[in-house]
Amino acid sequence: MTIETGTPMDLSAINRIITQAVMAWPMPERIKRLSVPVICYDSEDFKHYQFLLYLEEQMPIAVAAWNPDTVLHTAAGKGRLLHGLYVLPDCQGRGLGRLLMERVFEQAAEAHVEGVLIKAERASVGFFEHCGLERLAARSETDYPYQFWRSLK
Repeated sequence: MTIETGTPMDLSAINRIITQAVMAWPMPERIKRLSVPVICYDSEDFKHYQFLLYLEEQMPIAVAAWNPDTVLHTAAGKGRLLHGLYVLPDCQGRGLGRLLMERVFEQAAEAHVEGVLIKAERASVGFFEHCGLERLAARSETDYPYQFWRSLK
C-alpha cells in the first residue's frame, strides 16, 4: 500500500476509478451515466486540485482530490475543499477512503488550514457521518445540501 500524488499521466486511472465508483451508486442508471462526464476530471483540473492516489500493487484503486489553495469561508471557519473521494467498488469497506481523507487532513494541517469542507453526494452522506465529520446546515436555499466539516484546529 502506498499513497502518491497523482499527475496528469494518471488522469485515465483517476477517471476510471470515478466512473466505476459512480456507476455503483444507488441511483437510476440514467442519472449515473449523465453524472460521470460532469464528475470526471481533465488536465486543467491539475492546476486547481491535488490528487492523492491509493496504490495497491502499483495500481490506483482510490483517489482523493482537494484544493490546497482556495480559501472557503464557512460557518465553521476558513478551510479548503475536499472535492472528491472515490474508491473502486470492489475495494470499498476496507478503510481506503478514510485513509485518503486523513492524508488530506494531514496535508491541510501542515499548511495551517483551519479545516476542510466536504460537499458530499447524497449516496456518501452515511460514510462521512460514520467518519465523525461535523454536518453543516445549509445557510440558504441555494447552499449545497450535504456539507461536512473537519476542524483542524
